[in-house]
Amino acid sequence: MSVNKEYALFIDELLSRAVEEFKSSDEYNLLKEKLDTMERDCDTMLSKAEKDFAVECFELILEVDAKEEQYVYRKGLQDGVSILKSLGVLA
Repeated sequence: MSVNKEYALFIDELLSRAVEEFKSSDEYNLLKEKLDTMERDCDTMLSKAEKDFAVECFELILEVDAKEEQYVYRKGLQDGVSILKSLGVLA
């Protein structure tokens, strides 16, 4: 396995652990409750066609957010290493 692939797997593992940690937080639980309430409201307030459209929209938003999360996480790590290098902490 190449160094780049190993690095990518390492970063993926770090991101996965960070997500798991967030999902065990009070903040996530509060947000999850709000999402569950919204989903129940959609079930009772929207027609099937409206609900299907809303679900499609939310799935796309979640997909975009996941990609952004991955990008920002990786970029933050790269920036952190660059800062440490510029300060002479890393060679």
